Amino acid sequence: MHGWDWLELLPPHERGPQRQRRRIQRLRSQLMRPRSTIALLVLVYLVVVFTLARLTGSVLALLATLPLILAPLLSALIYWLLWSDFHR
Repeated sequence: MHGWDWLELLPPHERGPQRQRRRIQRLRSQLMRPRSTIALLVLVYLVVVFTLARLTGSVLALLATLPLILAPLLSALIYWLLWSDFHR
């Protein structure tokens, strides 16, 4: 069952701006979610890395991607070490 849309009651000349305002509000609330913010920051970081790869070479781009690759591995190692220390 679909929710009732009150935009149908507005005059036709007011529906367009109201729909646009609603779209902008939805996009803004979507971008404020932590998951979306993190994904956007990672995407920007990857764009910077690929720009470095095109302009300077792959070695500098590889060095720039190391934090993205090593951070999850390091955090998993820390979690495992703490877990094993407290469960012995």
